[in-house]
Amino acid sequence: MAGAPYPGLAPDLWDLVAEMAADPDPVPEEERSVETLRAAVARMEAALPPLPSTIATRDWRIPCNGRNVPVRSYTAPNPRNGSMLYMHGGGWMLGSINGHDHVCADLALETGLTIVSLDYTLAPEHPYPAALTECLGAIAQFRGTGPFWLGGDSAGANLALGCALHLRDQGAPQADGLFLVYPATDPSCATPSHTRHAHAPYLSNRVMHRCWHEYLGGAPDAPYADITKCDLYGLPQSVILTAELDPLVDEGDTLAKALSHHAPVWHEQAKGLIHGFLRFRAASPSSDAAFRRAARTLAYRLS
Repeated sequence: MAGAPYPGLAPDLWDLVAEMAADPDPVPEEERSVETLRAAVARMEAALPPLPSTIATRDWRIPCNGRNVPVRSYTAPNPRNGSMLYMHGGGWMLGSINGHDHVCADLALETGLTIVSLDYTLAPEHPYPAALTECLGAIAQFRGTGPFWLGGDSAGANLALGCALHLRDQGAPQADGLFLVYPATDPSCATPSHTRHAHAPYLSNRVMHRCWHEYLGGAPDAPYADITKCDLYGLPQSVILTAELDPLVDEGDTLAKALSHHAPVWHEQAKGLIHGFLRFRAASPSSDAAFRRAARTLAYRLS
């Protein structure tokens, strides 16, 4: 390729981003039907390779909020005592535990924690606070005696934060830590990076506006979704990974700074990477390296 398809993009993402730009669908992504978007994500998930043979998985369902919620656990060969409840990304309206299989498996292998991935209900059929309610219900069922972390990427990171804030406000035992990758925190989508990277690969400003609109569903008040309106006192230590070329990067960087006033924070802004890079780790060594640095930092915090 003659040059980067997006300014500053890591070279190992050039081909992948060029393929995204060649999408033949004339309908802008933010205007496509939810069914069309979900079908595209399902095709991506179906193309994923098998998990490493060293990881043990188990699928079952838990009753929560009137629904039997699918869950999947990932256990390394020599697990430590402890777990993480992980919420996948997808703008609260896309994705599933299948699409984050390798993320959760690799987290289990890198940290020794048992990772429990939750297939929470999606918007717009089930707007806020349905997904958050299911995540909170899962915490009550999965929290054991060892270290317990909450994790997620993008919309899933928002859910993890919402859970931590709710636990604090209810006087319930707090999670031991938060593992957050390019978290979504601000429904206004008005930070400078939303202008700077308004047309970034994989996630644009307009798509993010649509995600928030579908999730909030016109709710007049969403106290555990709009993190910018929350006081962050009482939240636990955090490992936060953001992407330089992401509309959400200012949100995550600002969150890291704010949380650092209350608890220890490890934060890296991964240079040259875009939103969603967790999905591209098989083709992008720089994406995989950033993820593994964060996961190993989490493992160190457990030692």
